[in-house]
Amino acid sequence: MPIYCDESGGVGRGVMTLAGLSIEAADAEKTLTRFREVTGLTGELKGSRIDLAERALLFEILDDAKWSATVGIAISALVPEQGSDRGDHDVAIYVRLLEDVISAMVPAADGCVSVFMDDGRYGPETLALVRKDIAAIIGPCGQAQLELSHRLPGLQIADVIANTFFNRAMVTDRQARMAAIVALYLESGKVRLRVLSGGTQTDD
Repeated sequence: MPIYCDESGGVGRGVMTLAGLSIEAADAEKTLTRFREVTGLTGELKGSRIDLAERALLFEILDDAKWSATVGIAISALVPEQGSDRGDHDVAIYVRLLEDVISAMVPAADGCVSVFMDDGRYGPETLALVRKDIAAIIGPCGQAQLELSHRLPGLQIADVIANTFFNRAMVTDRQARMAAIVALYLESGKVRLRVLSGGTQTDD
């Protein structure tokens, strides 16, 4: 089953989250199509562009599909060294989250793994190195690909999941509502949360 990875947040916002979504391409397409039919929304689905009700609806529609997700979150780890470049630090945290999430998901995968990563945020040289790194984790029979998120429903859904957990981590008036949307999925194990803290990664 493919794994779709997308992230939300960054150094400047104090939190970064990365969601790895395991779902068949056909199920992701069906989910997104149904979501658009109900909401009337068109164009690329982004977690930052939908309201709480639309977000909750997407998770409900996902219940009809076979899927699971692992979400990595970095909070205390997002403290760049004094004088260091914030962009470089952002990339470093992204890579650590991606490595940890994929490493956690690969043992549970059945057969060869295809990992699709969003091609829209970082530069081509950085992404080429990330792709090579992930290819080493998934082994010779797997594949790691960079794709523009508007082309793949799985990446768009992963973006919503990552953004939901980003907002769950932020202390705002929406935090409790975000937590309520994903609570049952965390309790059931449908979504696994991993916390990146300093040099360690832990399941939470």
